[in-house]
Amino acid sequence: MTGARYLPAGLLAFAVAFPSVGLAGQILDDATTAESLLATGKPVQALAAVEDAFNIAWDAAPLGFSEASFVTGKPEGFGIYNARPTSVFMPDEQMLVYAEPFGYGFGKDGDFFKIDFTADFELRTAKGQILHAQSDFATLDMKSRRRNKEFQVFIVYAFKGLKPGDYVLETKLHDVNSPKTGSFELPFTIAAATAPQK
Repeated sequence: MTGARYLPAGLLAFAVAFPSVGLAGQILDDATTAESLLATGKPVQALAAVEDAFNIAWDAAPLGFSEASFVTGKPEGFGIYNARPTSVFMPDEQMLVYAEPFGYGFGKDGDFFKIDFTADFELRTAKGQILHAQSDFATLDMKSRRRNKEFQVFIVYAFKGLKPGDYVLETKLHDVNSPKTGSFELPFTIAAATAPQK
């Protein structure tokens, strides 16, 4: 198992712990409106009401990850990736990480919405000893004319000189457009190097 599924995206609205009854009431109102619109043959307007409810849940959610996994190559798009079948790596082999964050905020740049993160990482032994850590080692961003809910994180890690054994890689994202911070951990193993064939 090389990935970690934290929350299926389709269940997001049902899993958020709302900080007040008011938010839940707004979502219920939007759902009621959507049902009424569907009953009167207005499915497009009903979708807009459901989207309003989803946005309320999204904004209330913490910064989390619906998927986080080692992958075999650069993803072609959101959800278009090949998960690595094992989390065992050879010494000095690159580690390609894919993740799908949710609950992030949106900035504005004219007519565009902005998604912006800074990233930290921490490399630990299986017993929790920190071997290496770095803050703000990467920036991840995107601009869209929509409040895009499909944003993929792709990071290439290259650790040199790790001895064979078990490790944990933690990646932490700081949302530039909100006070939210979220992280995920991926355990992995460095295999013993094989002797060259004669």
